[in-house]
Amino acid sequence: MKLIIGGAYQGKREYAKKTYGENARLVVDFHLFTLDLIKKGVEPVSHIHEHLAEYKDAIIICDDIFCGIVPTSPLERKWRESLGRTLALIAGESDEVVRVFAGLGMKLK
Repeated sequence: MKLIIGGAYQGKREYAKKTYGENARLVVDFHLFTLDLIKKGVEPVSHIHEHLAEYKDAIIICDDIFCGIVPTSPLERKWRESLGRTLALIAGESDEVVRVFAGLGMKLK
């Protein structure tokens, strides 16, 4: 499993394809997936922990939503916290973690 994080429109998907190949299994918009889980009443950290094996060969691509101003909406605050905790779990289990900024990847792990 590999994790690629970074701001919106920073070239994460392009970086993944260039680095890991066009046919790599990409899981994109992971941040939106966690929001959908929350809206369905599912706790993201527990859900991902239970399904980690399904992501073993995947490259997870996630927008960075956890920097900047704390959201005023309770849903958005919960989403931000849940995503941060979920990514910490995934990063710990990943073989590689890369942060992409302006199309440039910085290997964190």
